[in-house]
Amino acid sequence: MIRLQFFSMMPPRFLKSLFLFTVTLALTATLIHPALSQAPTRSIVRLGSQGGDVTELQSTLKLLGYYGGSVNGVFDESTDRAVRRFQQVAGLDADGIVGTATWSRLFPSSEPVGVTPAPRPVPTETARPVQPPAPDGFPILRRGARGETVEGLQNRLKAIGVYDGEVDGIFGPGTEEAVKAAQQKFGLEVDGIVGGATWAAILR
Repeated sequence: MIRLQFFSMMPPRFLKSLFLFTVTLALTATLIHPALSQAPTRSIVRLGSQGGDVTELQSTLKLLGYYGGSVNGVFDESTDRAVRRFQQVAGLDADGIVGTATWSRLFPSSEPVGVTPAPRPVPTETARPVQPPAPDGFPILRRGARGETVEGLQNRLKAIGVYDGEVDGIFGPGTEEAVKAAQQKFGLEVDGIVGGATWAAILR
């Protein structure tokens, strides 16, 4: 059983390291697939806001360990506190308002200029792309996994519109199918396993 029970008691130094890892992982994702650099338009949200953008915000903050409340699409006081904590670690003005600067820290993007991608080798029947290993804090998940990390995964899959099941922390058939749908959406190997590349894609 995979659990990240330490999230709620992580020291600031670890949170900062986790944030820096998330930035690096997301920047790497833009090199894996060009479509990942096309960030969606998100609205400015603050205390009292409601809707899909708030749901996405809460699920991301929960997955990163800043938010421990319910992912309900309502920007309440607990969401406000989580946003302020994230902003402080990210070096932003901790005002609780999620605008362009905060969204860009949560979902960083990169557009390399003047770089010619190397030609891809022709795939063969015996050659298959391999999921990069996920570092500490983002374990490799697959069918049968359970715990808080799976709940965070399910919330992210809901946020990107590929999962409509129950957020129960159980990586069952429904979660596996949602992971495969997300992998297909982002141009990754469709194997139902959440490794480094899949984490990078769904965290955008």
